[in-house]
Amino acid sequence: MQERTTDLARANEEIQRFAYIVSHDLRAPLVNILGFTSELETAIATVDRYFDELPAETTNAAAEEAKLTVKEDMPEAIGFIRASSTRMDGLINAILKLSREGRRTLKPERVDFGEILDLLAANIQHQVSEAGGEIAIIRPLPTLISDRLALEQIFGNLLDNAVKYRDPYRPLRITIRAVEQGRRVGFEIGDNGRGVAKEDHQRIFDLFRRSGAQDRPGEGIGLAHVRALVRRLGGDITLESELGVGTTFRVSLPRVLRKQEETVDS
Repeated sequence: MQERTTDLARANEEIQRFAYIVSHDLRAPLVNILGFTSELETAIATVDRYFDELPAETTNAAAEEAKLTVKEDMPEAIGFIRASSTRMDGLINAILKLSREGRRTLKPERVDFGEILDLLAANIQHQVSEAGGEIAIIRPLPTLISDRLALEQIFGNLLDNAVKYRDPYRPLRITIRAVEQGRRVGFEIGDNGRGVAKEDHQRIFDLFRRSGAQDRPGEGIGLAHVRALVRRLGGDITLESELGVGTTFRVSLPRVLRKQEETVDS
Protein backbone atom coordinates (compact mmCIF):
# COMPACT_ATOMS: atom_id res chain seq x y z
CA MET A 1 0.00 0.00 0.00
CA GLN A 2 2.85 2.36 0.83
CA GLU A 3 4.55 1.65 -2.51
CA ARG A 4 1.30 2.15 -4.40
CA THR A 5 0.68 5.47 -2.66
CA THR A 6 4.20 6.62 -3.55
CA ASP A 7 3.74 5.58 -7.18
CA LEU A 8 0.43 7.43 -7.39
CA ALA A 9 2.01 10.55 -5.90
CA ARG A 10 4.82 10.43 -8.47
CA ALA A 11 2.36 9.90 -11.33
CA ASN A 12 0.29 12.86 -10.12
CA GLU A 13 3.41 15.02 -9.95
CA GLU A 14 4.30 14.12 -13.55
CA ILE A 15 0.77 14.94 -14.70
CA GLN A 16 0.90 18.31 -12.95
CA ARG A 17 4.30 19.08 -14.48
CA PHE A 18 3.06 18.06 -17.94
CA ALA A 19 -0.03 20.29 -17.62
CA TYR A 20 2.15 23.20 -16.52
CA ILE A 21 4.54 22.83 -19.47
CA VAL A 22 1.77 22.34 -22.04
CA SER A 23 -0.10 25.37 -20.75
CA HIS A 24 2.99 27.54 -21.09
CA ASP A 25 3.62 26.24 -24.61
CA LEU A 26 0.03 27.03 -25.61
CA ARG A 27 0.27 30.57 -24.27
CA ALA A 28 2.94 31.67 -26.80
CA PRO A 29 0.90 31.04 -30.00
CA LEU A 30 -2.19 32.47 -28.32
CA VAL A 31 -0.37 35.72 -27.59
CA ASN A 32 0.69 35.86 -31.26
CA ILE A 33 -2.89 35.30 -32.43
CA LEU A 34 -4.18 38.11 -30.24
CA GLY A 35 -1.33 40.40 -31.29
CA PHE A 36 -1.83 39.89 -35.02
CA THR A 37 -5.60 40.20 -34.58
CA SER A 38 -5.05 43.69 -33.18
CA GLU A 39 -2.80 44.55 -36.14
CA LEU A 40 -5.45 43.26 -38.53
CA GLU A 41 -8.08 45.44 -36.86
CA THR A 42 -5.85 48.47 -37.32
CA ALA A 43 -5.32 47.62 -41.00
CA ILE A 44 -9.06 47.19 -41.53
CA ALA A 45 -9.71 50.59 -39.95
CA THR A 46 -7.27 52.15 -42.45
CA VAL A 47 -8.96 50.51 -45.43
CA ASP A 48 -12.34 51.48 -44.00
CA ARG A 49 -11.34 55.15 -43.91
CA TYR A 50 -10.11 54.87 -47.52
CA PHE A 51 -13.50 53.64 -48.73
CA ASP A 52 -15.30 56.36 -46.76
CA GLU A 53 -13.21 59.05 -48.47
CA LEU A 54 -13.74 57.71 -52.00
CA PRO A 55 -15.85 60.04 -54.17
CA ALA A 56 -19.24 58.53 -54.88
CA GLU A 57 -18.75 58.79 -58.64
CA THR A 58 -15.60 56.61 -58.57
CA THR A 59 -17.21 53.61 -56.88
CA ASN A 60 -18.53 50.57 -58.71
CA ALA A 61 -20.06 47.19 -57.84
CA ALA A 62 -16.68 45.65 -56.98
CA ALA A 63 -15.77 48.58 -54.74
CA GLU A 64 -19.12 48.38 -52.94
CA GLU A 65 -18.63 44.64 -52.36
CA ALA A 66 -15.12 45.21 -50.99
CA LYS A 67 -16.45 48.00 -48.77
CA LEU A 68 -19.13 45.68 -47.36
CA THR A 69 -16.48 43.04 -46.66
CA VAL A 70 -14.28 45.52 -44.79
CA LYS A 71 -17.11 47.05 -42.79
CA GLU A 72 -19.11 43.93 -41.88
CA ASP A 73 -17.63 40.55 -42.82
CA MET A 74 -14.06 41.06 -41.61
CA PRO A 75 -14.97 42.70 -38.26
CA GLU A 76 -17.41 39.84 -37.61
CA ALA A 77 -14.73 37.24 -38.37
CA ILE A 78 -12.23 39.04 -36.13
CA GLY A 79 -14.83 39.13 -33.38
CA PHE A 80 -15.15 35.35 -33.55
CA ILE A 81 -11.35 34.98 -33.47
CA ARG A 82 -11.06 37.25 -30.45
CA ALA A 83 -13.91 35.51 -28.61
CA SER A 84 -12.39 32.08 -29.26
CA SER A 85 -8.95 33.31 -28.20
CA THR A 86 -10.38 34.73 -24.99
CA ARG A 87 -12.09 31.40 -24.32
CA MET A 88 -8.82 29.55 -24.95
CA ASP A 89 -6.98 31.94 -22.63
CA GLY A 90 -9.51 31.14 -19.91
CA LEU A 91 -9.01 27.40 -20.38
CA ILE A 92 -5.22 27.75 -20.25
CA ASN A 93 -5.48 29.79 -17.05
CA ALA A 94 -7.72 27.09 -15.61
CA ILE A 95 -5.15 24.39 -16.37
CA LEU A 96 -2.37 26.51 -14.87
CA LYS A 97 -4.44 27.11 -11.74
CA LEU A 98 -5.00 23.39 -11.23
CA SER A 99 -1.35 22.64 -11.96
CA ARG A 100 -0.03 25.22 -9.50
CA GLU A 101 -2.43 24.09 -6.80
CA GLY A 102 -1.39 20.48 -7.35
CA ARG A 103 2.27 21.41 -6.87
CA ARG A 104 1.76 23.52 -3.75
CA THR A 105 3.05 21.93 -0.56
CA LEU A 106 0.23 21.37 1.91
CA LYS A 107 0.84 22.82 5.37
CA PRO A 108 -1.04 21.02 8.15
CA GLU A 109 -2.13 23.24 11.03
CA ARG A 110 -4.85 23.27 13.66
CA VAL A 111 -7.98 24.60 11.99
CA ASP A 112 -11.25 25.50 13.71
CA PHE A 113 -13.71 24.49 11.02
CA GLY A 114 -16.44 26.64 12.53
CA GLU A 115 -14.30 29.75 12.04
CA ILE A 116 -13.70 28.88 8.39
CA LEU A 117 -17.42 28.36 7.73
CA ASP A 118 -18.35 31.60 9.48
CA LEU A 119 -15.90 33.49 7.25
CA LEU A 120 -17.06 31.79 4.04
CA ALA A 121 -20.73 32.29 4.93
CA ALA A 122 -20.11 35.98 5.58
CA ASN A 123 -18.55 36.29 2.11
CA ILE A 124 -21.76 35.19 0.38
CA GLN A 125 -24.31 36.48 2.89
CA HIS A 126 -25.29 39.50 0.78
CA GLN A 127 -26.05 37.27 -2.23
CA VAL A 128 -28.06 34.87 -0.09
CA SER A 129 -29.99 37.73 1.50
CA GLU A 130 -30.78 39.21 -1.92
CA ALA A 131 -32.28 35.83 -2.85
CA GLY A 132 -34.39 35.92 0.32
CA GLY A 133 -32.45 32.95 1.65
CA GLU A 134 -30.51 31.78 4.65
CA ILE A 135 -27.44 29.75 5.60
CA ALA A 136 -27.81 27.29 8.47
CA ILE A 137 -24.53 26.13 10.07
CA ILE A 138 -25.27 23.21 12.38
CA ARG A 139 -22.91 23.04 15.35
CA PRO A 140 -20.80 21.67 16.95
CA LEU A 141 -18.11 21.60 14.26
CA PRO A 142 -14.74 19.86 14.56
CA THR A 143 -11.17 21.07 14.76
CA LEU A 144 -8.91 19.49 12.13
CA ILE A 145 -5.19 19.29 11.51
CA SER A 146 -5.24 20.16 7.84
CA ASP A 147 -4.31 22.71 5.18
CA ARG A 148 -6.32 25.87 5.86
CA LEU A 149 -6.09 27.30 2.32
CA ALA A 150 -7.26 24.03 0.74
CA LEU A 151 -10.23 23.85 3.11
CA GLU A 152 -11.20 27.43 2.34
CA GLN A 153 -11.02 26.74 -1.40
CA ILE A 154 -13.00 23.49 -1.18
CA PHE A 155 -15.90 24.78 0.88
CA GLY A 156 -15.78 28.26 -0.63
CA ASN A 157 -16.32 26.72 -4.08
CA LEU A 158 -19.18 24.54 -2.83
CA LEU A 159 -20.95 27.50 -1.22
CA ASP A 160 -20.42 29.65 -4.33
CA ASN A 161 -21.96 26.86 -6.41
CA ALA A 162 -25.01 26.75 -4.17
CA VAL A 163 -25.53 30.48 -4.74
CA LYS A 164 -24.75 30.38 -8.46
CA TYR A 165 -27.15 27.52 -9.19
CA ARG A 166 -29.99 28.48 -6.88
CA ASP A 167 -33.57 28.03 -7.98
CA PRO A 168 -34.92 31.51 -8.85
CA TYR A 169 -38.47 30.50 -7.90
CA ARG A 170 -37.86 29.83 -4.20
CA PRO A 171 -35.73 31.33 -1.41
CA LEU A 172 -32.29 29.77 -1.19
CA ARG A 173 -31.59 27.51 1.77
CA ILE A 174 -28.08 26.22 2.49
CA THR A 175 -27.39 23.81 5.35
CA ILE A 176 -23.93 22.73 6.54
CA ARG A 177 -23.24 20.08 9.15
CA ALA A 178 -20.47 17.72 10.28
CA VAL A 179 -20.86 13.95 10.66
CA GLU A 180 -18.62 11.90 12.94
CA GLN A 181 -16.66 9.14 11.14
CA GLY A 182 -14.09 7.96 13.70
CA ARG A 183 -10.63 9.01 12.51
CA ARG A 184 -12.29 10.91 9.71
CA VAL A 185 -14.98 13.56 9.67
CA GLY A 186 -17.72 14.06 7.10
CA PHE A 187 -19.25 17.33 6.00
CA GLU A 188 -22.59 17.81 4.27
CA ILE A 189 -23.36 20.95 2.28
CA GLY A 190 -27.00 20.87 1.19
CA ASP A 191 -29.07 23.32 -0.83
CA ASN A 192 -32.52 23.56 -2.40
CA GLY A 193 -31.23 24.79 -5.75
CA ARG A 194 -31.70 23.56 -9.31
CA GLY A 195 -30.28 20.12 -8.64
CA VAL A 196 -28.21 17.95 -10.98
CA ALA A 197 -29.55 15.27 -13.31
CA LYS A 198 -28.58 11.73 -12.26
CA GLU A 199 -26.55 11.11 -15.43
CA ASP A 200 -24.40 14.16 -14.62
CA HIS A 201 -23.52 13.24 -11.02
CA GLN A 202 -19.99 12.16 -11.99
CA ARG A 203 -19.66 14.34 -15.08
CA ILE A 204 -19.71 17.61 -13.14
CA PHE A 205 -16.43 16.67 -11.44
CA ASP A 206 -14.65 16.37 -14.81
CA LEU A 207 -12.46 19.23 -16.02
CA PHE A 208 -14.27 21.68 -18.33
CA ARG A 209 -17.54 19.72 -18.07
CA ARG A 210 -20.73 21.38 -16.90
CA SER A 211 -24.30 20.17 -16.55
CA GLY A 212 -27.71 21.70 -17.10
CA ALA A 213 -28.42 25.07 -18.72
CA GLN A 214 -25.20 26.94 -19.56
CA ASP A 215 -26.54 30.29 -18.34
CA ARG A 216 -23.91 31.00 -15.69
CA PRO A 217 -20.35 32.23 -16.26
CA GLY A 218 -17.50 29.79 -15.67
CA GLU A 219 -14.93 27.54 -17.30
CA GLY A 220 -16.10 24.30 -15.74
CA ILE A 221 -13.15 23.91 -13.36
CA GLY A 222 -14.71 24.63 -9.96
CA LEU A 223 -15.76 21.11 -8.98
CA ALA A 224 -12.76 19.52 -10.72
CA HIS A 225 -10.59 21.76 -8.56
CA VAL A 226 -12.59 20.84 -5.46
CA ARG A 227 -12.23 17.11 -6.09
CA ALA A 228 -8.48 17.45 -6.74
CA LEU A 229 -8.04 19.35 -3.47
CA VAL A 230 -10.16 16.89 -1.48
CA ARG A 231 -8.10 14.00 -2.79
CA ARG A 232 -4.85 15.78 -1.97
CA LEU A 233 -6.08 16.05 1.60
CA GLY A 234 -6.67 12.30 1.62
CA GLY A 235 -10.42 12.60 1.34
CA ASP A 236 -13.32 11.93 -0.99
CA ILE A 237 -16.32 13.87 -2.30
CA THR A 238 -19.69 12.63 -3.54
CA LEU A 239 -23.07 14.18 -4.16
CA GLU A 240 -26.72 13.35 -3.92
CA SER A 241 -28.96 15.45 -6.12
CA GLU A 242 -32.34 15.62 -7.81
CA LEU A 243 -33.42 18.04 -10.51
CA GLY A 244 -35.75 20.69 -9.15
CA VAL A 245 -35.17 19.61 -5.55
CA GLY A 246 -31.57 20.39 -4.60
CA THR A 247 -28.09 19.01 -4.03
CA THR A 248 -26.08 17.72 -1.10
CA PHE A 249 -22.30 17.41 -1.39
CA ARG A 250 -20.61 15.06 1.06
CA VAL A 251 -16.93 15.57 1.82
CA SER A 252 -15.00 13.04 3.92
CA LEU A 253 -11.61 14.12 5.29
CA PRO A 254 -9.03 12.75 7.72
CA ARG A 255 -8.94 14.50 11.06
CA VAL A 256 -5.16 14.73 10.84
CA LEU A 257 -3.36 15.46 7.55
CA ARG A 258 0.10 13.94 7.31
CA LYS A 259 2.85 16.51 6.67
CA GLN A 260 4.18 16.34 3.11
CA GLU A 261 7.71 16.70 1.87
CA GLU A 262 8.49 20.07 0.39
CA THR A 263 7.86 20.28 -3.38
CA VAL A 264 10.52 21.97 -5.49
CA ASP A 265 9.23 23.71 -8.63
CA SER A 266 11.34 23.71 -11.73
